[in-house]
Amino acid sequence: MTRVSLEVSDEELLDLVRSWVDLLAAGDYESAISRFGYSLSEQPDRECILSHLRSYRSDELYPGVTDFAVTDWRTAVGGNQDREQIIEWYDQSSPIAGAISYDLPLNGRWSDLTADFVLYARQDDGYILCLEEIRPYLVDDAKG
Repeated sequence: MTRVSLEVSDEELLDLVRSWVDLLAAGDYESAISRFGYSLSEQPDRECILSHLRSYRSDELYPGVTDFAVTDWRTAVGGNQDREQIIEWYDQSSPIAGAISYDLPLNGRWSDLTADFVLYARQDDGYILCLEEIRPYLVDDAKG
């Protein structure tokens, strides 16, 4: 988990998330987890993240591809045209002050595999930024 100031800007938050993506792209899963945690795992390790990469599939964005790796966000081209890089701020009286959704670059293209981060509120000294989950885009069955 990473501590950030109460005055943190949206761009600074995105920079922190991008630094996490840089760690994944370098294969340094242990540093990524030690820096940002992983809320959905009691004992996070590299397998927590690798399992999401192994199970990810997108016939639309990656037809026939079954092996994925996080790659550099600076050079990702094509793929998900509606990629998310969203920061939401919540009511400051809530224990959760905000959330970040960031679609991951996989195999050199933007995917719809999303990393969700949470900003946990602290007293007067800032927020705690933590990885909440990694999830694939869920298709709404009602839309077809």
